[in-house]
Amino acid sequence: MRVLYALTLLSAFSPAAELMPQAGQWEVVSEMPAEQKAMFSKMKPEQIKQMQQPNMHFDPKAGTITMSLCLSKEKMGSWQQMGQKPSQNCEPPKVSNSGNTVSMDMQCRQPHAATIHSVIQFSPARDSYQYEHQIQAQGKSMALKGSARRLGECK
Repeated sequence: MRVLYALTLLSAFSPAAELMPQAGQWEVVSEMPAEQKAMFSKMKPEQIKQMQQPNMHFDPKAGTITMSLCLSKEKMGSWQQMGQKPSQNCEPPKVSNSGNTVSMDMQCRQPHAATIHSVIQFSPARDSYQYEHQIQAQGKSMALKGSARRLGECK
């Protein structure tokens, strides 16, 4: 579950060298991979409720994870680092832009070797985007897809 949470954060803070979302309150909706949907379908409602966090909601029936976050002007710099402190376990992401599309490739060594390829397609106003992350780790591949939209000013 920790990996899924980190990938959801990745979706919220995907890097872009020049393309940045607008500052404000954002809602990020991630589609659960098939393995996660299967896991949630076996859980009792009380277990799912215990997993809920203040700014994150799991919807097993829809197969989505919805996260709400404030992207302030102060946080814009860390948006390029996916909201994380620079890691000794991952190489700096290789980022390229073409029009309203950002592509990113990153390799990590620990706790397990992994490669991530991400494509983020912004709207012209940069108030919404679609994303897809292809992750390869421990001999498995996983695709994480979703969308994000700006809701307004931060609360």
